[in-house]
Formats: sequence, structure tokens, C-alpha cells
Amino acid sequence: MPSRRTLLAIVALFILALAWNGFLHLVVLRDANASVQHLRRPDLADKSWLGILMTLGVVTMFVWGYRKVARTGTLQEGLGYGLAFAVLAGLLVDVNQYVLFPIPGAVALKWFTGGVVEFCLYGAVVSRVCPPPTRA
Repeated sequence: MPSRRTLLAIVALFILALAWNGFLHLVVLRDANASVQHLRRPDLADKSWLGILMTLGVVTMFVWGYRKVARTGTLQEGLGYGLAFAVLAGLLVDVNQYVLFPIPGAVALKWFTGGVVEFCLYGAVVSRVCPPPTRA
């Protein structure tokens, strides 16, 4: 059973993820996302539950991974873990979408940059909320 701090970190990151992605994609990247609107599913709203479930899965895996690799629980370690996670996620998602679909490179780069900021924020939060067991 996950500890209270682990569950708190998952809940905190889930709320942060929803807020960050809403702000990033609906405000900051509105124009960039509009340029690829024609590539989206026409029934995207019907699949929104799947996106929310995926977000919960990603933040759960982020916290689980952090708990496995964290040694010191410092902010620097959290940011480093977030950066590493962001690069992996960016390669798996953003670069892959750029290769598969006719998405402008600038849009993929903006998505990638947003992901780096997002996962570094996650790392900062998880390092504060859910320190490794040796620091708890």
C-alpha cells in the first residue's frame, strides 16, 4: 500500500497536471494548437475521460519512479529527475508525433518545451512532498 506522502504527491501532481496542461494548451499554445486542429479526432470530447485517466497514470508512474531512484530528496535531484523524465516523454510523444503526422517542427518543439517545464515542476513538487524513505 502506498504511503500517505506518496498518495499526496500523486494527488498534488494530478491537480498540477490538469491546471498546467489547461493553461499551456488553451492559453499559451492556443495558436500553435490551432494550426494542427484539423488533425484531431472529431470525437475528441468523447475521449476526454481517457486523457484524464492517462494523466493520472503518468503522474503515478512519475511518483513511483521518483520513489525508486531518489537518494537525497533535494530540489536539485527532483529537477534532474523531472528533466530526465521530460526528455524520455518528449522523445516518445512529441518527436514521435512529429515523425508520424504533418505537424510543424515549431509546434512539436513548443510541446516538448512545455513538457520539460511541466516535468521539472513535478520533480520540484515531488521532492518536497514525497522525500525518499531515508529522509522521511
